[in-house]
Amino acid sequence: MKNILKRLIPFLCIFIFIFLCSCNGTSNDTDTNTNTDTDNKINEPITPANVEILKIGKADCIIINTGSKLVMIDTGEEEDVSTITTYMRLNNYDKIDVLILTHYDKDHIGGASEVISRYNVETIIESKFDDSTLEYIYYHSAMYDKDQTPLKLAQNYKFTFDSCEFEINVPQKNKYTEKKDNNTSLIVSVKCGDTNLLFAGDAMEERLEEFIKDNQTAYDFIKLPYHGIYLDNYREFLDSTKPKYGAVTDSSKNPTETATINILNEFNVTLYQTRYGKITVTTDGEKITIKQN
Repeated sequence: MKNILKRLIPFLCIFIFIFLCSCNGTSNDTDTNTNTDTDNKINEPITPANVEILKIGKADCIIINTGSKLVMIDTGEEEDVSTITTYMRLNNYDKIDVLILTHYDKDHIGGASEVISRYNVETIIESKFDDSTLEYIYYHSAMYDKDQTPLKLAQNYKFTFDSCEFEINVPQKNKYTEKKDNNTSLIVSVKCGDTNLLFAGDAMEERLEEFIKDNQTAYDFIKLPYHGIYLDNYREFLDSTKPKYGAVTDSSKNPTETATINILNEFNVTLYQTRYGKITVTTDGEKITIKQN
């Protein structure tokens, strides 16, 4: 009997080895299937996105529809609420998934208290800074009436809606020496497929310098900073971002400065100005189209 067992041992070892190899082969097949699923997700069609820059004078209200979600960047002045609500009603919008307030000047948060009171706002994003203006107090009061707390950003923040990836670039300093309100602006970039859009708030020289230092993206479209006022490092900003199209929120009373128009022409940037009407930007993930009315 012992002799028989000794003869069987080599065969048993071979059988065990073959069995283990077979198990490993099954595991590799599972990994291949997982990778195929990931590839299918990458190749999913891009959901078109639509951006509306409202005509409300020297003030910002930008509404981005990603397909199933709505993002609003700034809310104009208090007097602009009627224009915003009319636009929302005509487009059957009753919810704002994310409200981004770039900074606390009245031409950017003046309508925030009314917008928050009127609509279901899921998430409110602001910078790490505080303020003591009446507009800021009214806005926070309306928010607390809805039992909401803002997401105060001290670090860059990302989120994705449909086919659009949002990244909010935050101020890096705790204090700015000049134009501190404007230089605390959040800067929002949106990548939809192969197209890139940038919304620069009222960022001025100090803030743009921070952004330029880290930027590695060429943008198809930029909502240009600070209502068309020329900035000392505009050239560096345009050289870094390389936009094809730009938009300025200005008015007949406060038009884009000639120096800004000249440098945009030098960089072959096609300029749109809200003084001439609402600006609509649409991307299908490969190209963008712009119209104005």
